[in-house]
Amino acid sequence: MNLALPGLFLGGLAFGLPLGRLRAGAARFSHRRFGLLAASALLLIALRSAFSLNLPETLALAFGFYVAQMLARRVAPVGHDVPSPLRWRTAAYATLLASILLLAGDPAAAQSAGWKRLDADEKAPAFKLTDQNGKPVALASLRGKVVVASFIYTECKDICPVLPQILARVDKHLQPEEQAQVRFVGISIDPLRDTPEKLRSFMAAHGLSPERWTLLTGSSAELTKVATDYGIVAKPDASGDLVHNAVYILIDGQGKLRTEFHGLFTPTEEIVGAVRGLLPARKAQTRRH
Repeated sequence: MNLALPGLFLGGLAFGLPLGRLRAGAARFSHRRFGLLAASALLLIALRSAFSLNLPETLALAFGFYVAQMLARRVAPVGHDVPSPLRWRTAAYATLLASILLLAGDPAAAQSAGWKRLDADEKAPAFKLTDQNGKPVALASLRGKVVVASFIYTECKDICPVLPQILARVDKHLQPEEQAQVRFVGISIDPLRDTPEKLRSFMAAHGLSPERWTLLTGSSAELTKVATDYGIVAKPDASGDLVHNAVYILIDGQGKLRTEFHGLFTPTEEIVGAVRGLLPARKAQTRRH
């Protein structure tokens, strides 16, 4: 079972309840009913676009919207105060404005620069680090597979929990024969706290399969060099947490760095397309055409 679906359903409830409450008692063809329905529909579309939700995830969110509004309207007590035109219009216009901003702007406020793609064809910087099982893993040992690498640390409360979710959506879009040729790698930027044991706990907490994922740590010198080689900038903030840029790095089966996506909420389909373009069968098919 996809554990994200109940969460999206609950999110739909949270968004839908106040809007449904405002719709309670509205006449079928009234301005109030139409305005709040339009606001709800546009907000749903904006959330799907902002978070690259697939069809089951969108349906879970939409069902939450529907159930919340139905319940809010039906449980409204007899004599429920009808909201003033100013109150419901303010709610509808605020929701519409938020939806438009979600659609037109960057969905991740933390990544104010948006997302961008950089293509290359150069040897990927080599590394040899320690995985979640305490075993050495070198980039060279992953030859033959497309590596999708990102930089994380286990104590991160900001972007690091989201990075695996984005890449899990990428993985879901791949066919089984494609998945067999792809490996997801997370490289720590926190050598002091990220022991192999911490990496294993992070994987378990975020549902990362050892068959699909490798998490790597190392000494301060090793991790600093790898981060520098791949252009990762990490700085401590006032609370002591590390602020770093979100990058998805694609390395082909020959060990060449081919594409970087900068921005946490890079669209899933963009990453999927780039990964597929590096698979041997897809490249051969492209050459034939």
